[in-house]
Amino acid sequence: MSRVRILVWSLLLVLGMLSGRAAADEVRVFKPMEENMSAMYLRSQALAEGFAQAVLDEARKLLPGTLDDNRSELLREYLVDHARPYIQGYKVLSSEASEAGLILRLDVQVNKTNLREGLKRMGFMETLSAPVPASVVLPEDLDEEARTMADNLVTLTGLRIEEGALPQFTLEHGRDKGTYKGRLESDEREWMGVSKDIPTLWFDLWGRYFSQSGDAGVRIELHSLSVAGWFSPDGVLEFDRVLRGWDSSVQDVRLVEMDMLPSGVGATWTFRQLDGDRLTMLLRGFLPQRGLSFKLAGEAKK
Repeated sequence: MSRVRILVWSLLLVLGMLSGRAAADEVRVFKPMEENMSAMYLRSQALAEGFAQAVLDEARKLLPGTLDDNRSELLREYLVDHARPYIQGYKVLSSEASEAGLILRLDVQVNKTNLREGLKRMGFMETLSAPVPASVVLPEDLDEEARTMADNLVTLTGLRIEEGALPQFTLEHGRDKGTYKGRLESDEREWMGVSKDIPTLWFDLWGRYFSQSGDAGVRIELHSLSVAGWFSPDGVLEFDRVLRGWDSSVQDVRLVEMDMLPSGVGATWTFRQLDGDRLTMLLRGFLPQRGLSFKLAGEAKK
């Protein structure tokens, strides 16, 4: 194998390893001091707020549309207790404590691959453009706090409540004190689960629904982008980073080929296109001024 071919394959291997890496976001949060709150607990709560904000910021970039203010706030509140699965790492840039509370400035690394899958399971990919008709049945003796939580989950998920509609989510008290049992019925399937945490139970069941409904019979439109004219592979590496950053236009970006030709270096990517017009605008604004030519193509696959 020639040295050039070895170099090309080495670069492709490195880029494949980096494709699932985290995106870094800097956030600043203030957590007020409350009565009888220890310094350690205050810091942990400030961290939780910072993680929630970083994940929310990244979610807005990944979603194929605009999240309204109400759902954004409900998502942030949910993430305060449920953001950890999407955090790959963080660094405290500064910490300022006072009698009023704690200000933290953080550099948070969010795993975009995990978050994209999480948003899909939470229903955002399916309900962002239009709500999904559904029905929810709650116990008559459910306390006010739990009932408000359930109402907020309906709004967060993007459901439109219609009596008797399927899918139907039913919540019951579990056998053990403090636990809940949930059942989600659709036209063809039924899922059940038990948890002490209503949001965890809710998204466990709805996650199964949205995963199966999103996979069954879906035609995935794969597109390819070929770019030529670089002087060295370094340019390919830089543009690969740029392309992956255009989350509102493309997802699941993969560098599949790189050619070392006498006329220069060329490369080809495949991806899932979210906004073709915006992608074309970004490409025209980035590539020609750098002396690069490009070609877009689409291929429908199941």
